[in-house]
Amino acid sequence: MLERLEIHNYALIEDSLLEFDEHFTVISGETGAGKSIILGALSLLLGSKADVQAIRSGSESATVTATFYLPQGPGEALSAFLDREDLTLGEDTAIIRRTIRRTGRSVTTICGATATLSDLTAVSCELFDISAQRDHQSLLSPQRQLRVLDAWAACDDRLGEYRARYEEHQRLVGQHKAMQASLANARREADYLRFAVDEIAQVDPKPGEDEEIAQQVKIIASAEQLYEQLHLATHHLHEGTGAVPLLRQAQGEVAEAAHIDGSLTPLVQRLEGAFLEVQDIYESLRDYLGSISFSPDELDALQGRLALLQRLKKKHGPTLEATLAFFAESQARLSLGEEGEAALEALEKQIEEARLQMMESARSLSDVRREAALRLSMTVESKLRRLGMQQARFFIEFETTAPTTVGIDSVEYLICANPGMELLPIRSVASGGELSRIMLAVKTSLAKSDAIPTLIFDEVDAGIGGTVAIAVAEELSLLSRSHQVVVITHLASIASKADLHLVVHKEVADSMSWSLISKVEGDARRREIARMLSGDETSQESLSHASKLLERGL
Repeated sequence: MLERLEIHNYALIEDSLLEFDEHFTVISGETGAGKSIILGALSLLLGSKADVQAIRSGSESATVTATFYLPQGPGEALSAFLDREDLTLGEDTAIIRRTIRRTGRSVTTICGATATLSDLTAVSCELFDISAQRDHQSLLSPQRQLRVLDAWAACDDRLGEYRARYEEHQRLVGQHKAMQASLANARREADYLRFAVDEIAQVDPKPGEDEEIAQQVKIIASAEQLYEQLHLATHHLHEGTGAVPLLRQAQGEVAEAAHIDGSLTPLVQRLEGAFLEVQDIYESLRDYLGSISFSPDELDALQGRLALLQRLKKKHGPTLEATLAFFAESQARLSLGEEGEAALEALEKQIEEARLQMMESARSLSDVRREAALRLSMTVESKLRRLGMQQARFFIEFETTAPTTVGIDSVEYLICANPGMELLPIRSVASGGELSRIMLAVKTSLAKSDAIPTLIFDEVDAGIGGTVAIAVAEELSLLSRSHQVVVITHLASIASKADLHLVVHKEVADSMSWSLISKVEGDARRREIARMLSGDETSQESLSHASKLLERGL
């Protein structure tokens, strides 16, 4: 609810602090006293265009600050803003401030953080609503009208079921688009991929084959050098005074010595091991010598194979491993292209099944809405008759749309205020007084389902009096049981019903004008009610009538 409104240097108001009742507050005052200034200040907090002409003469800026008490926590827009700014709601209180400067610039803060005009509008529209200036009436929006109708119809469960099916359908449709794109790419690449796969398959490379062949080529190309070096090595190892005979001779001599000194026996064993190791090396080298090939044909074949592998790497590599990975990926993409049509067809069947389920939920939701709309229309028309619009007709028009997150319905609240006129959207109603009463009828009918906590009415008393005025007062009082209601009024019958009464009056001194706002209670309030009745706050008759109204209002 709106707790406080501070206005500084705005129009005729220099410094004013307004504190509101949680239920029903009225603001009264003589014509020209400045009641509209309060409405203008509140409109600034709803995002109205900042008019530098509204800055009080002699001041460089004007500031409007509103404090809201939110025991149920912040709404969706405020929560999103707080999360974005990494803020928390201190003591369940939100402070919104807007300053306009003579330069034409304005500065907005929400809970101390700088905010954009769109932030301000989104947050404030969740906190309060003004019924007078059609630009700020939330129920003039078809989207808002549908949300309110859903709340009235208590169809949260059906809406939740529909939304889940809608989101599943959208997920499948998104998957279908992605698959179509993949298939299209696969088709465009198919010829190239088939050629590449065939080319690689014909060569049939093996992992690491290029390195192995390169090593073989190196060996064969150097076969003569290898043979000469290894032949000399085997000669040194075995022929004449080579290592093998010498080791054998040394082993025998140490063995003879070991007969004399047994401590030499381990050395004999070690020499035996060395002899066997060198002998094995010799035999391995001899076998390697026997395997050395000088075949030019074999060299040509290996070099040809290596050239094939190098071409594959150049086209699909740069390494043989990368070429093989490309081969596997290309096979998979070709397989997708071949199998994708079947998968796409299966997905299309899923989409159709999901669409049927979604539309079933949508039609069920629409049926509930349409039935609730008839009940709501009758309720609003009954309220309008009480408010002096005897011939008024109220109707909720439905239009079937493509499925959205809220179903297949678009709604428009229509009104016909006078006989013989056609039903028109409520945003087309010309009269501010009529529009305010229509809004009052709608809002009282929707009292339990309208989530906006603070409702502000102006011009609701335009052109009415007598029993209609009493009915309007009663409806406002009824509405204040579920919402905070603030009414700017000229009618005593309305003012007498309020829990809090604020009076605006104007003072002039030293060629300057001020609008002052004060709370009236007791005798002061009785005199204000008397003034509203007859224009004379001292008339005994008016004072007596005022006393009776206040007694009935309690």
